[in-house]
Amino acid sequence: MKFKKLTSKSGRIIAALAIVLIVGGYLVVNETQIVAQVMNGDTTQSTENAAEPTTVAIQSASAVMSEVSAAGHIELVSEVYVMQDVEAEVAEITVNVGDQVQAGDLLITLDTTELEREVLLAKLEVEAQRNALAQLTEEAGTAEIAVAEANLAEAQENLVDVLAGPSATEIAAAQSSLNAAWANYNELLAGPSDAELTQLSASLKKAEVAVAEAQRAYDQVAWQSNVGMTSQAATLQDATIDYESALAAYAESTAATDTSSLQSALSAAQDAQVKLDELLDSPTAAEIATAEANVADAEAALDDLLTGATTTDLRDAEINLEKTLIDLQIASVDLDAATIYAPSDGTVLAINAEVGERISEDGTAVVTLADTSQLELTIDVAEVDIVQISVGQAAEVEIDALPNQTFAGVVEYIAPTSEDTSGVVSYGVTIRLTDESLDRVLPGMTAVATIVETNATTSDSWLVPTSAIRQQGDASVVMVVAADGNRTVEVLPGTVQGDWTVVQSAELAVGDEVVGTVTSYISEDTGVSGPGQGGGPPAGGVGGALR
Repeated sequence: MKFKKLTSKSGRIIAALAIVLIVGGYLVVNETQIVAQVMNGDTTQSTENAAEPTTVAIQSASAVMSEVSAAGHIELVSEVYVMQDVEAEVAEITVNVGDQVQAGDLLITLDTTELEREVLLAKLEVEAQRNALAQLTEEAGTAEIAVAEANLAEAQENLVDVLAGPSATEIAAAQSSLNAAWANYNELLAGPSDAELTQLSASLKKAEVAVAEAQRAYDQVAWQSNVGMTSQAATLQDATIDYESALAAYAESTAATDTSSLQSALSAAQDAQVKLDELLDSPTAAEIATAEANVADAEAALDDLLTGATTTDLRDAEINLEKTLIDLQIASVDLDAATIYAPSDGTVLAINAEVGERISEDGTAVVTLADTSQLELTIDVAEVDIVQISVGQAAEVEIDALPNQTFAGVVEYIAPTSEDTSGVVSYGVTIRLTDESLDRVLPGMTAVATIVETNATTSDSWLVPTSAIRQQGDASVVMVVAADGNRTVEVLPGTVQGDWTVVQSAELAVGDEVVGTVTSYISEDTGVSGPGQGGGPPAGGVGGALR
């Protein structure tokens, strides 16, 4: 039978343990007195205290601690999460959950319209930067130099003009424009003079007389069928036009001036005044500075053409080109990423995308793959047994859903840190299944792993009751009871296994019995046992909790 960690069970077990502890306590006290007498050589007892010392047979530790068993669940060794590296709409999904795929198989295709546009824009920018760099490395042509020289001459002449200020002719012209503008405004404001009105009235009366005379001449020939072709008709028409023109001129002159016309005339006069003032105040400091800046820019442009680009200019152009090349590379990579392939062989476990859905780079896997032939089992091993286990040890795995079958395994990993559950300290041990065919074994199945050939003990290791170990000076000893006499044997205590302790001693042998007791233990087969009365040690290693 295999011992497991002492855990809390039903009320019946707790009650049994209480009885065990009471009885065991009595025996321990009684045994202590007896052992003390034996240790002191006093073998005489009174009749009322007479009792034989309680002994327990020791056993080779290597015979009973050669394996460790615990339960857990079958798990996949690893899963591969396929991420998308670009945001785009899903165009096609070529696999289904459960499909077997090989490395390089197509999984998902994304819409590439936007990505192709980004690549094109990046290519155009690269071309533009290459042209800019080429222009810097080329020598300036004769025409370019001539244009630059002309621009410089113009800028220099402008500076001379600005520094000289306005000429007398410019000032006179500005003054004349101002006078005309104010005269126009004043005329509009005052309206027509009496002389103008008399002249306009006379012109209107003359036009009326001419129309009347023409009308009389026309009436004399009006009876003719071709009257429209006569000179009288033409004269009447011309007289009528002249009359209407004179009437319009008279009406326009006598009409009141509208506000809009007055405002426009006033604005024109004010603008003319501003221009005259600017001429009289020029050149200003700002005008001189602007003219000088234009000369400096023209000189620099001509100098650049004559001397060529500087090292800094060339390096800046090269950097700009390199940046655009990087942008093109990124755009090309994004375009390639729109086609998602399987990174390794495996089975499709999950697909987190749908056709038409726009997926983003949020860290969510679009496809999950796994090699379902690579399985493992993780069990919890108690701290007293973990020292017996090392990576590479063989293991046997039995699966509840597949009775009468045993699968081979090997210890792949031992957790470096412990877990404390209800006061029980344990370490996780991962066992990889090594059978070639695991077709019927599925993740999630409950299984029990037995690690065989543990590193529990050496050939001179023994299991003795913990209560049998006494201190004699600086040494730990046990009292061996034999037919030919009792003897004290020095031991080196090791790990504690409940009521039992692993000790090392070359003087102990199979069949020896020592003074001591075992109060209780948890057995895989019998559950709670009462006080040990010469009973044997636990069989098998300590198991672990179900994972």
